[in-house]
Amino acid sequence: MRFIGSKRLLLKNIEYVINQNIKDNENINTFCDIFSGTTVVSQYFKNKYKIISNDLLYFSFCLQKSYLEINKKPKFKNLNLDTEIEEYLNQSNQLKEGFIYKNYSPGGKEKRKYLSEENAKKIDNLRSKFNKWLKEDKIDKNEYYYLVSLVVEATPFVSNIAGTYGAYLKNWDKRSFKKLELNPLNIVNNNMNNKSYNEDCNNLIKRIEGDIIYLDPPYNSRQYLPNYHLLETIAKYDDPKIKGKTGIREYENQKSNFCNKSYAEDALESLIKNSNFRYILLSYNSEGIISERKLEKLLKSYSNKLFKKYRFDYRRYKKDKKTKKDKLYELIHIIDKD
Repeated sequence: MRFIGSKRLLLKNIEYVINQNIKDNENINTFCDIFSGTTVVSQYFKNKYKIISNDLLYFSFCLQKSYLEINKKPKFKNLNLDTEIEEYLNQSNQLKEGFIYKNYSPGGKEKRKYLSEENAKKIDNLRSKFNKWLKEDKIDKNEYYYLVSLVVEATPFVSNIAGTYGAYLKNWDKRSFKKLELNPLNIVNNNMNNKSYNEDCNNLIKRIEGDIIYLDPPYNSRQYLPNYHLLETIAKYDDPKIKGKTGIREYENQKSNFCNKSYAEDALESLIKNSNFRYILLSYNSEGIISERKLEKLLKSYSNKLFKKYRFDYRRYKKDKKTKKDKLYELIHIIDKD
């Protein structure tokens, strides 16, 4: 899944920093990813550690429950799942026109072009069916999260967007003509009691503990919910009030202080101060709203003996390429904290 700030290309670098600074004999068991996003970092380390994950976005929580908390694909004992889903994917002409169709396809009043009419109807009917199955106890909560994750994962592959859902394209992208397909998730079994959360990280940090915590906070003023509002609405399927040309949902309770220059430094310090983990890794952008100098000073003030900073080349987000010419780096810091 395309995602702003995704660390997919930095996974080896994160692992390198850990291996260079933490000895094999230190009995490190727990890895916390408190800004989990699409879960790529946690998935990468799941085969090595017990995972604690968290994100403020609900669609991320569904992915966490599916990829990280459980260790194998749900059995769906009360359903012939493949047959049921195939029915909804192949009979789009008989499907009802729901919230996604009416608000995010050309079939709706506003004629928004996020999804084709056919794919929008498929998403509506799948989501309605999943909710119905949960209510009727045909599926349990883990099975529900897994099914929702299938749709969330599938949607970007048929969406008419440049990269995020902050806007749809005026002309149809070729991916928009593809038919929605649900593909099984690749779930790693680490035989551990992994745990996922959907909370403000500064509240959660006071109740969790472990060995390594990885911090990957937003580094600029670009809030995540407006850029992924459609995935959030598909995951929640709660008929929200929406507004504007893009049909964005209300997100006052999902704004991150890390995206606000006035609050970001205090929010990060609170997170580090209240962290009950032996090692803290922090990823941050060289052009982030907290300066490199301030980051170093803050981290050193909470470190015991270890402070290291690594600088890795990183590609610029497409929308920023025209205005920024300096080279961009990802800064990965590690400290030990008693």
